[in-house]
Amino acid sequence: MKTNLKLLLAMATIGFASCDTSDSAILETENSVNNTQTTIENSNLTAKNTTVTSESALRSAISNAVAGDIITISGTINLTKTLELAKSGTSSSKINFTGGTLNCSGLPSGSWGVKVNGSYWNITNMTIKNAPDCGIVFQAGGYNYVYNVTTSNNGDSGLQIYNGSHDNFIYKCKSNDNYDAANGGENADGYACKLSAGKNNVFDGCVANHNSDDGWDLYGQPYTVTIRNCTASNNGFGSNGDGNGFKLGSANQNVAHTVTNNTATKNLAWGYDGNGNTGHITITGSGGSGNGKGLFARLY
Repeated sequence: MKTNLKLLLAMATIGFASCDTSDSAILETENSVNNTQTTIENSNLTAKNTTVTSESALRSAISNAVAGDIITISGTINLTKTLELAKSGTSSSKINFTGGTLNCSGLPSGSWGVKVNGSYWNITNMTIKNAPDCGIVFQAGGYNYVYNVTTSNNGDSGLQIYNGSHDNFIYKCKSNDNYDAANGGENADGYACKLSAGKNNVFDGCVANHNSDDGWDLYGQPYTVTIRNCTASNNGFGSNGDGNGFKLGSANQNVAHTVTNNTATKNLAWGYDGNGNTGHITITGSGGSGNGKGLFARLY
């Protein structure tokens, strides 16, 4: 199917709107295209709509991805090594990776399930589970949109952003039952944006439930993170899990995070803990109940 450039850009605008808006159009676009190709005029790139059911087909589609591609998982794919998203889309035509389940139980010890080093991806409507280490890690790149992704039963944090990865928008995702058995639950958070992540990372409408360490962990994070409309509950189990709903930094830091309209309930320790971060943390409309040590601690 040939499409001129103006029509392609119009479709991209409708299907892949800004992360600050509803993604309903994205879902409609994903479901409306089947087994088609769209040529971007004046280039050698052809956007493809591909449905995959095996690991080999998935790896081929990912390694050959170009801007505008739609890669859909049908059913469950059992990974045997970390899946790396290394290619990049563009601001007007992202690469779309959607659907299905990635079962990572067959990966070698210490492996992440998915590693994202590219930029301009839409990652939507999937489950990533049973990785020996983190479920999905944003290690580099940026401008990625993650919607309705569930990370569960992984051997470290469900979703982690670090190493300079920036401008990621994590929207209406779930992260639960992640546990690092080797460390007694000390490291496995629902969401970790810590140590060295870049600027402008946002979590909106996400849920972290029953993870062995914290719901959200911003330990050592050098730039402001925004967390809004999120829920952290029942976090902190195993012998070493800290169990904070929202851990908002660490000692010797002065980083101002923004925490708006969140709920922390029944976490082992604090609902919201600055953890020694002396930056002015803006907490608005956020509350909770039933946290083991209390609701707020060490906030400036």
